[in-house]
Amino acid sequence: MGVSDTILTPIYKKLILPHGETALLGFQNNKLFSGDLYDLGLNNWNINSDWQLDKKYDTIISLRCPYFSKDPQDFIKRCSEHLRDDGVLYLDWGLGDHWRFKDYKIGWVKNNEHEYAYGENNYLWSCVWSDKFLKDKEYKLFCQNVKKHGYDDVRKAIHEEVPQILQLKEFNKYFKEVVYNIVTLWEDKPQLYIIIKAIKK
Repeated sequence: MGVSDTILTPIYKKLILPHGETALLGFQNNKLFSGDLYDLGLNNWNINSDWQLDKKYDTIISLRCPYFSKDPQDFIKRCSEHLRDDGVLYLDWGLGDHWRFKDYKIGWVKNNEHEYAYGENNYLWSCVWSDKFLKDKEYKLFCQNVKKHGYDDVRKAIHEEVPQILQLKEFNKYFKEVVYNIVTLWEDKPQLYIIIKAIKK
């Protein structure tokens, strides 16, 4: 995971309550929860391939990797297919500073320089969005923090630069209940995480 672990770990542990058989879709060093690991880092599970899990699960947790998905709607559909009835999917999408960059860059224009965080070599492809986020105090704080970096309209920048945007309402096709929490980190190098809990229909 990364430098935000010390802040996000207690938040994850508070919000994510796995039950029954659990699948972890992510990275080998993501050891917050117990379960069957499908490690994206070792390429034995590829978020952008025709992937299958070994069986159906009661809980699926995917942290810090859904934004690698080139087709996020297909990703959540496949997750739902690998959940048992009333199974729970937990995942998050992030926006903001990424460890590959020295400065705050998300594919937006900064100081007349266009830096693409989203591309073949950077692996970032998608985010989740709902206009409901505009009223969230954590989202408002994120917008305030990035203004000093020259981003006056975060919603517009996201929709212009992120290749694939999954509308939160798309979850309703596969899940009967969807809740989200937004977490904003750091004033100097802002990051925003949208943590989602979805219960299968």
